[in-house]
Amino acid sequence: MAKTTSSLDLNLVRLNRRKSLPLTTQLYDSLRQAIQSGQLPRGFRLPSTRELALQLSVSRTTVINAFDQLVAEGYLTSAVGQGTNVSFRLPEESLMATLQRKEKPRRTEASNFGKKSSSFSSFGKELTAVDSSYLNPLNEIKPFRAGIPALDEFPISLWSKMVRKTWREVSAQDLSYGNPEGYKPLRSAIASYVRAFRGVCCTDDQVMIVNGTQQAFDIVTRLVLQPGDKVLFESPGYQRAKLAFQSAGLQLVHVPVDPNGMDVDFAIKHAPDARLAYITPSHQFPLGVTMTIERRMQLIEWANQNQGWIFEDDYDSEYRYAHRPIPAMQGLDSGERTIYVGSFSKVIFPSLSIGYVVVPKCMVAQFRNALSLIGRPPSKVDQIVLSEFIEEGHFARHLRRMRTVHETRRSTLIDFLKEQLSHALKIMGADAGLHCTAILDRRWNDVAVAHEAGERGVFLRPLSTFFEGQNKSEFSNGLIFGFACSTPSQIRGAIRKIVPIFDE
Repeated sequence: MAKTTSSLDLNLVRLNRRKSLPLTTQLYDSLRQAIQSGQLPRGFRLPSTRELALQLSVSRTTVINAFDQLVAEGYLTSAVGQGTNVSFRLPEESLMATLQRKEKPRRTEASNFGKKSSSFSSFGKELTAVDSSYLNPLNEIKPFRAGIPALDEFPISLWSKMVRKTWREVSAQDLSYGNPEGYKPLRSAIASYVRAFRGVCCTDDQVMIVNGTQQAFDIVTRLVLQPGDKVLFESPGYQRAKLAFQSAGLQLVHVPVDPNGMDVDFAIKHAPDARLAYITPSHQFPLGVTMTIERRMQLIEWANQNQGWIFEDDYDSEYRYAHRPIPAMQGLDSGERTIYVGSFSKVIFPSLSIGYVVVPKCMVAQFRNALSLIGRPPSKVDQIVLSEFIEEGHFARHLRRMRTVHETRRSTLIDFLKEQLSHALKIMGADAGLHCTAILDRRWNDVAVAHEAGERGVFLRPLSTFFEGQNKSEFSNGLIFGFACSTPSQIRGAIRKIVPIFDE
């Protein structure tokens, strides 16, 4: 496409030197609003920083800083010899999900795993029997560790400033336990966010704050399932979810995953009496595929007809690189059988330990009561800071910037893997999220490769360990590459370390 070149209408830029707001911020806000409204069309070439600074009677540094922020967030593109232009693809188009619900009348209705010990309850016995050794707790951030965002790019100084401000303003009441369902302004902010960007259909009251996804597993299984109930579980699937369900005495039905997501036909055929389906439809973990609309609607139909439940784990859907995201299943489910779960671990930082559950209206009272009995919400001070971080627009800006950072790291990984190891592996699941998978040629064993990589200081997870027993597929020999937590130079350096493994 040819880029449009014309003079900038200075009426689009509103600068007020009497305001305490820095001129850089005012310029950034004016240009961003003009781009979003279409007053600055896609491909529009802006004046040079020197020229615009003269026109606005501000320092060139002010213009440079505003341009840099807009480039980082994806509103502008800049290249030597090509000037600075409005992006043809705006960041909102990669984050905003279009709601495509099918309207239906809403309804409001609501084992033994090994060695036993008489010293424990049935729950304790299940935990004793569960093999969690492969979870490999790892505190160090090594190259290719999945599930960790670009923490080196997090605005620590801004967050610290907001924390200090909150502590100066908190009252004695804020230091008490707070409501079990969480801080109301935060719940409202989350409800607005998931409605706009994930197509979720909910009120503020349906949003419940939890201490991460694991607490959501615990509460949901207690509320809607009995020991021995069957759960449809993706194979391969998220291992911590698997352990949570096993420890509750539930019977897992391992359902194959193919490029279209969970095989719903297989699930209905082999376990028509299942009570819950656990899925990661937007970016399946670990394969990274996206569940098709057809299969989503098929699973929703199964849940509505059989009074079953769907547990939708939407863990990293904020990052999509190839096209607009498909809306969350919850927004497609007019029968209200879907429990939607999200977390800030992938978009803020993991140690914040704040997650949320959007529950069906018929479950609001029970879930609130469960929260009062099972545990307290996260620190109210942290909830206040996060709420203001969202409401003041910092979260949206951070998310846009992180998407650009992660896309750069993703491209570096894919390009260098193709350059160095195209003979040994094939990449899949790279259109979204913070990781992709690489299917290995059968000449190499994924467990052996991962072990050798670990010896070289590179963290890789073998795909075969995510499959249950003999339930393997064409995707069961591969590696998981988390690309978000490493810089491009670190990614290239780590790949150089593992290339000799395949030569040997």
